Amino acid sequence: MMRVILIILILFQAICLSCINTDSMIENKKNNDQEPKIVLQNEDSLISLLTTMQADPLNCKADIYWTIVKRGKALIPLLIEHLTDTTLTNVYDRCKNGKLNVGEISYFALQEIAEFPSYIVTNIQFDVFDNNDCWIFFDYFFNNSNKKEYQKMVLNFYSKNEFIFSKFEKNEMNECRKQYKIDGKLKWKNLDNP
Repeated sequence: MMRVILIILILFQAICLSCINTDSMIENKKNNDQEPKIVLQNEDSLISLLTTMQADPLNCKADIYWTIVKRGKALIPLLIEHLTDTTLTNVYDRCKNGKLNVGEISYFALQEIAEFPSYIVTNIQFDVFDNNDCWIFFDYFFNNSNKKEYQKMVLNFYSKNEFIFSKFEKNEMNECRKQYKIDGKLKWKNLDNP
């Protein structure tokens, strides 16, 4: 019964979110010196349900997460807004050696939806993996004191760049993408190197 209620709630929120014109959610400040700002028209979202998700780790059972990813571009502004949300979830990550917070799951969802190259976004080189095969970027991002700065950089990158939807190659279609019928992602259009 709880699962049925959760599914109904997810569908209701998805319908509500589809009514929002997300193109107007981010004010693009390309032509002046002001920083871009997120203008949210609706705080209530699927993202608020991440704390109730029972998946551990973030796998194909993480239905709320994959529903967010499936919504794609429409949820990018909300995901950017939630990058600083340190509310803990039930999702364990071995590289963090602990439970992820909403901001960290928002990061992973953003990476599934669109390209946000860490070096281009941050101007910090993160080429190394530690002895546990964990990317050193996570040392930076899992530190809550860096989240506000990272959010600002992601917002700046997103508002000043173009993205083109690209279908996944057959070898990129993992089980979760197949299960949730996610067939591609937004690729960053590097205007300096077309």
